[in-house]
Formats: sequence, structure tokens, C-alpha cells
Amino acid sequence: LSCEASTEQMADSNAEAASSPPLIIDLRDYVRSKASKDEIVLAQAQGLALWLETHHIPSQIRKAHNPVIVSCVGRGCLKVEGAFDRQAWEKGVRGALKKIVSEDLGNMDASQLLESIPETDAEGRGVSDLKAMEKRLAVKVLFHDITGHVILIGDALKLEKKCFVLRNMLSHYHWRLSGTDVAFGK
Repeated sequence: LSCEASTEQMADSNAEAASSPPLIIDLRDYVRSKASKDEIVLAQAQGLALWLETHHIPSQIRKAHNPVIVSCVGRGCLKVEGAFDRQAWEKGVRGALKKIVSEDLGNMDASQLLESIPETDAEGRGVSDLKAMEKRLAVKVLFHDITGHVILIGDALKLEKKCFVLRNMLSHYHWRLSGTDVAFGK
């Protein structure tokens, strides 16, 4: 996990909000140590950044004593701005990442797959149902448009035991698109 204050990122930050330089957390270094293929490192780092932004950061912002702004910058980086304790934020992100895994479901032509899922579905298989499952299970589904891969990000036990319906939905729409089923086993 690489944490650094980037001068490029500092230039476009809001000068009024920051009492210390922004903290840029690059998740690509963290993923490189765990990813099996180099081409999906960026996708997995982006997924981790989105998971942190959605599920971990909001609680950290509520706990902060000073106003803090956190945003995803680029693909796979988080930017923390405001009056904050750098070491505490770095430690918090590292701690959250210890519990989180990113699972590559493979090349499922992610862009077309996402487009094929209806917004709502009477059987509970629409995009709105997908978003509700993500929120309920505290997981994130990343449809990576560059690699075509679909990546699940979340707690390892939840991905293993609680995401069956989510996987089933993705498999169903992938099967409808390509005419082949996807095996999610190892």
C-alpha cells in the first residue's frame, strides 16, 4: 500500500479546505502483491477504491473531528483532503483492506453484461436489485469496461457464503448474452 502526497493532485485541490496536503492512497501496489494477472491489477485496485468509498469511508468521515473530503481519483487511488491525521487514515485503510478481497469472475464482457440487465425485474434480477444486494451485503460489483472482467469486492466470508444469489444473477445474464454458463468455482 503506497501512500503519498502527489503535487499534481495537490494543485487541483481546494486550497480553502485543506490544512494539510492531500493524502493520495494508491491501491495498485496493494493489489499487485495479491493479483494473479497484471492486466487485472488496475481493475481490482479500482474495485477496492470503490468499496472503500462506499462502505468504509462514510463511517470514517462521521468519526472525524474535522471536515474531511475523500474521493476516488484516477483508477485505484483515493484522495483524502482536509484537516486529518495522516497516520490514522493510512492505518484505517490498511486495516479495512486486510478483511477485503477482490474476486475476479472472469471476462464476462462487462459492458454488454451490465447493459443486458434490466433496471427492474419482477423476479428480483434487475440493476436496482443488484444495488440493493450490494448495500445489504456490503459488497461491490465492478463491471470493468476496459478488461471486460466482472469483479466482486467484499469481506472474504461474505463473498464465500452470502453472494450466491448475486453470482447466480450475473451467471444468468452472462448465459443469456453468450449462450454459455460460467462456473465460479476455483
